[in-house]
Amino acid sequence: MPAKAPLAAPSEATPAGSCDDADHADHAAPTRRSYHHGNLRDELVRQGMALLEAQGMARLSMREVARQIGVAQTAPLHHFEGKTGLLAAIAAQGFRELFAFRMQALQHKRDPEERLVAVMLAFVEFARSRPALFQLMHGPEIPDKSLFPELDEAATRSYALLETCVADHLQATDGSIDRSREATLAAWTACSGLATILTNPQNTPRSVLRKDPMGIARTIVGMFLRGLSERPG
Repeated sequence: MPAKAPLAAPSEATPAGSCDDADHADHAAPTRRSYHHGNLRDELVRQGMALLEAQGMARLSMREVARQIGVAQTAPLHHFEGKTGLLAAIAAQGFRELFAFRMQALQHKRDPEERLVAVMLAFVEFARSRPALFQLMHGPEIPDKSLFPELDEAATRSYALLETCVADHLQATDGSIDRSREATLAAWTACSGLATILTNPQNTPRSVLRKDPMGIARTIVGMFLRGLSERPG
């Protein structure tokens, strides 16, 4: 009787479960694998961001992103721990693009007040031009952003740029940066609150929508700066 061939070891190339599981279970362990699509992780992030901005959060799924690229439905699981992992990577890229957008707004500006105004207005302009991405970056879809180091680092870097501009402005006007932490939080609150209102028209009074949004933003930033110039008694 011929000897039996040894049983093949179970393959680890494809994670268990379908991509439907990937959309709802965020604990599937990714496995390394070589693909012929260049950097597949970056492609998944780019396609995910494009799908988000074109069709909204409701249509974004790991299955659809994989289909758009032309890879197996389980391929995203090799790079992200479920849908939340993909969303975190998209949000991280969003913060990197926000940082670049703000840096571009700061070009050729040397006056500390002009730089602070520019970095605040750039935040609002970015949110208005890319509302779906902005809402992902600042919304509840990723409950604890600190669990994703890439996202945490990108968000912190963007906030630090605002913090630097606030400190430079205070140094130029007060000769001190003692209030920089509180002033940065106030600046961020003004930017974030205004951006949230302008990217959610259903919650915005019609009298506001009829006006120039960036004109409103400039007025509010001006009011913030006037308040910042008053030292607490």
